[in-house]
Amino acid sequence: MLVVAALAAVCGGGVELKEDEPLVAPPRAGQITGRIVNPDGVLKLLAVSREGGRALRPASFDARSGEFVFRNVPGDATYDLSLDMSDGRKFEGIDLGFADARLLRLAAQRRKQLGLPPERTHRFGMDDVRQLREFVAGMDDFMEVRRVLYVRGHGRRATMLVELMRTREFYDAGGTIIWRVELWYFENNFGGWDRLANQERVLTRLRVPPDQWKRVSVQYLPELSVHLDETGASEPVTFTIPAAGDISRGRLPNTDPAVKTEPHISGLDVPPAPTTQPMTGKEGERAKAEGESEKLKAEN
Repeated sequence: MLVVAALAAVCGGGVELKEDEPLVAPPRAGQITGRIVNPDGVLKLLAVSREGGRALRPASFDARSGEFVFRNVPGDATYDLSLDMSDGRKFEGIDLGFADARLLRLAAQRRKQLGLPPERTHRFGMDDVRQLREFVAGMDDFMEVRRVLYVRGHGRRATMLVELMRTREFYDAGGTIIWRVELWYFENNFGGWDRLANQERVLTRLRVPPDQWKRVSVQYLPELSVHLDETGASEPVTFTIPAAGDISRGRLPNTDPAVKTEPHISGLDVPPAPTTQPMTGKEGERAKAEGESEKLKAEN
């Protein structure tokens, strides 16, 4: 009874409970604006959120000038523009930001507010890229072909765009081919890289006959990715539809399923080591003569 009375006294004493102020103001909606320099043949234009899967249609798109506007777009988010062409080609932006980047940013602000130390840092370099590529190459699963298209470092985190294929049925008459393009996310835990489970985002998934798959034409281009900040502001997009395809940025028609390409790498904190270029002309002849002289000295 004494405990109950004490609690009642405290409650009756007007003790006011207050919630912490929000770390940041709620994001505001904004616009995505831009221009396609050569818009002939554009059938459809969308802005797609890879995080939520939502596809937005433009409020206006001038097929002659190529100018477009998306209105009332939720802020503090990234959207990938998607263009479908009349000749079957497709161009898509690719959001290479890390999964739940906004939550990570808010968590960092909260740690600072509470006086807690920041999380462990890591300088992302080419050795990390090598480890990530080896991780993918060493996988043993249902999808036999894995081709890395993009790698972007975020310190101790990384984002990868990878093409996956099941090719056995491709070579069987009347079989089907399974083809996917996915975003994968990795974290570095004290020297080793781990792929985040159940965090992949599937951009494209097909299970079709080989003849149909051979007509696929899609390229993923970072310049078609647009970020709106907390105020809803974004940079306008200017895009020229390329005349030639780039197999390293996606998949082109009638290409070998097992084609080899080098990934596009960004987000390096450690610059790559310079490559040694062969010397030519008088400089090369002088270096060669000096090398032969040193060789003779060593032999004598």
